Amino acid sequence: MIVRITIRTAVTALAAAAALSLSACGDGASDAGDGDESTTSEETAAGGEETPAGDETEPPAEEESSEEPEGETQNVFDVGLGDCISSFNAEEQIEELTVIPCEEEHDQEVFAVLEVPEGDGSFPGSETFQTQVESDCIGEFATFVGMDYNESVLDIQWLEPTEESWAQGDRELVCTVYDPAGPVTGTLEGANR
Repeated sequence: MIVRITIRTAVTALAAAAALSLSACGDGASDAGDGDESTTSEETAAGGEETPAGDETEPPAEEESSEEPEGETQNVFDVGLGDCISSFNAEEQIEELTVIPCEEEHDQEVFAVLEVPEGDGSFPGSETFQTQVESDCIGEFATFVGMDYNESVLDIQWLEPTEESWAQGDRELVCTVYDPAGPVTGTLEGANR
């Protein structure tokens, strides 16, 4: 899956929303690094801002390594509704995510998993995925958080299929909610903020 730019950013700067390929096995390879990425567990993460990538630096882990929440690394296709996860690099292809108990400090929470319409079977592309996110994820956001997305301080990221994972049958958009101010403890369901 690929990380996509946040909805707020995407809506205000649609032309600037460029998809970045990510390689979970590589060292941050760019879109040009496909070809060797033929495994079945590739998805693109969407909604990533450049700040989360910066937040993934090691100083917090070094300073508080004993307090770092324990999580379970899972295949991206095994992450589902209600899972709380650590942040992920929006500039890499995602194959695995760390799932953390929601009562522990975490970065994001999966609040919706959407099925992408099959259409004619060809890869729909990021613009089609973003259109579905803008209608369906935002609708689910209001139900989950308890208030309209445009009034909330919380934001959305999403995971979408890559062309390779689409060819292998991947048809899911995974919508996550997060607080741009930083990690949270507990669910954001009914947060009303």
